[in-house]
Amino acid sequence: MQEFIGFTISGLVTASIFGLVACGLTLTYTTTGIFNWAQGALVAVGAFTYWQLEVGWGWPRWLAVATCLLIVGPIIGWLLERTIMFRLEGTSEATKMVVTLALLLGVVAGINIVWDPTQLRQVTPLADGRVFTIADQRIPYNDVIVIGLALLTAFALRTLLYRTRTGVEMRATVDDRSLATLNGVSPIRTASRSWMVSTSLAVLAGILISPRSPLTASTLALLIVNTYAAAVIGRLRSLPMTFLGAIILGLSIDYAQGYIGADPSIPGSRYLTGLIHVLPVVILFVALQFLPQAKLRGARTLRVKEVSTPPTWSGSLIFAGSTVLAAIALTPLLAPGDLNSATKVWGFALVALSLVPLVGYAGRLSVCPLAFAAVGAITVAHVGSHGVMAILLAAVVTALVGVLVSLTAIRLSGLYLALATAAFAVMLDGWIYTLPPFRVLGNEFDLFQGGTLAIARFEPLGIDTTSDSAYFIFGSVVFAVAALAVTALRRSDFGLRLIALKDSPVGYATLGLNQRLTTASVFAVSAAIAGVGGAVLGGAIQRPSPAVFTFLSGLGIIVAVVIVGATSIGGAVVAGVFLGAPAISNIFPKISEFGNALIGTAGVGLGQDPRGAIPADIRPAYEPVVRARLIMFGGAAVIVSAYVLALTGVIGNYAFVLTSLATLVAMPVAAARALPRPPRDLRDAVADELSAPPERLGLTEPLTARDMEVLRSA
Repeated sequence: MQEFIGFTISGLVTASIFGLVACGLTLTYTTTGIFNWAQGALVAVGAFTYWQLEVGWGWPRWLAVATCLLIVGPIIGWLLERTIMFRLEGTSEATKMVVTLALLLGVVAGINIVWDPTQLRQVTPLADGRVFTIADQRIPYNDVIVIGLALLTAFALRTLLYRTRTGVEMRATVDDRSLATLNGVSPIRTASRSWMVSTSLAVLAGILISPRSPLTASTLALLIVNTYAAAVIGRLRSLPMTFLGAIILGLSIDYAQGYIGADPSIPGSRYLTGLIHVLPVVILFVALQFLPQAKLRGARTLRVKEVSTPPTWSGSLIFAGSTVLAAIALTPLLAPGDLNSATKVWGFALVALSLVPLVGYAGRLSVCPLAFAAVGAITVAHVGSHGVMAILLAAVVTALVGVLVSLTAIRLSGLYLALATAAFAVMLDGWIYTLPPFRVLGNEFDLFQGGTLAIARFEPLGIDTTSDSAYFIFGSVVFAVAALAVTALRRSDFGLRLIALKDSPVGYATLGLNQRLTTASVFAVSAAIAGVGGAVLGGAIQRPSPAVFTFLSGLGIIVAVVIVGATSIGGAVVAGVFLGAPAISNIFPKISEFGNALIGTAGVGLGQDPRGAIPADIRPAYEPVVRARLIMFGGAAVIVSAYVLALTGVIGNYAFVLTSLATLVAMPVAAARALPRPPRDLRDAVADELSAPPERLGLTEPLTARDMEVLRSA
């Protein structure tokens, strides 16, 4: 009985913290339609800010808490809404999720830059460790404070939503945004208040959780995954049901740790230890199965149409050939250490390419690309063969796993499908990768072979690729073949169905097409490509550990792909080079978080134009270069000349890179000046006369009498 009381109190404390975070998630989703994947990162901001004020600067505890809750939390929430979230109005659900994923990466990287992650930080409990006794069980006053604050917060939220005008406006905006606006409700003001309250709840959770463990940004940021189940139990609408889900989560975790994890005599307990750590995602999977099927609804017109232009065969063949030729040309320029590191580029590029059909064409978001890559790497490690058949087997096995994952939430909306993939990735990280050897049908399996996989480099058609130079070229060939396969998919009838599914699910169903079958099929294709990428990446590293395939690392790939253009095959190469090449670590050796910070910063700007850099900016900029043949061939000649000089040792690699980049930047500028300018169309002329961009008039900016005069004349 004594142990039961202790586990119950501890579980209620955990549930209180989960409930605060989950209620913040639910509040912003129901009032703005944005599922904030970065809510856990905001928890980390609250925890580190409180540590800085209370421990780092020695502020009184009450003042540090008050500053965090009344100043830091509301200001951060207001800034997020006014600088990032308001731009997401009218964008697709996938774009909204990717922007908040980018925010998650950027905030975690920023925390690690500001606060040294190698330094151990600990916060004293609010009650200074004092305890009292009930039934011979010592109960900390701090636990009672946490539970009391959670109950008080729940009561305050209920009062806010049902007893105040602000709460009524929030609920009215959810029920019917247009009707609420006609009755004088400002959606902008409502959204700002929602984000301020939600961020303050995250900051409060950070303060309460900080004394329970050493502060680590990534650990606190991924706390959000544990709250998904609570939010889903509340169906992202009901705050009381969300708190009930949090209680179920908290008690389940602490009872499991107390009665199963601490008793090695229980049969199979060594296999259950990891399961206890991922119990929240198991509950999430169960909760997803009980959700009602998502109803088809006509979507509002998107502010920016995310159009996918089909690639041509001639352009794709030139791109594939250029990719292989570039790999061959770069091989002699790279130093041995850099060349060894660069072999990972094509593995990451293939994983990035796997997101093009899924996210770019079908508009379905998966947040576990590296989990599928891990399945491919594990497959080739256990096959024992090093030929092409091993890679094909990795693709088949991973495709089957992708279908199984998609089936868990295929009948639901895109958000719940993304949540299912997040749960799958966390389950692999926390449990499957660490499983001890087990037997199935008399055969023993050790998935990660004691901590690392042993993957020999492949021998396609008997060709030896054990050297770094040969494997680098081999990886480029595999990527080129996969890129041509994606081109064939996009130009096929199946590719047209994917575009139709993304553009209008209602219209897709009206034509009698099966959304579930199409979604499962594209998941299989995406997982197969990611499995091949995992096999190639594993061969590049040769002894990959589970740390290579973590959930957080996979988020960087997703955001990088969407930033450069989720519909662009060439964007996969850019993402692979950025994530796998050693350039950033060489230039910025003291800033290990620079890559994630850059990705996060660029990702939050997707609300301005969700098409990505290549379709929206780079491709239009280089269209004049194709027409200005003299400039195109002249620029190519400059780059080739610089390459020859670098190859012969006349100039260094950095000079070659800088010369090539300068030439690539100068070419579109020169071409634009050389070609005659097209006449300005009416839209551009009118836009210059308006007081604000046309898409903001009447929404975020006032529609003046002068604007009405200009529009009437046009």
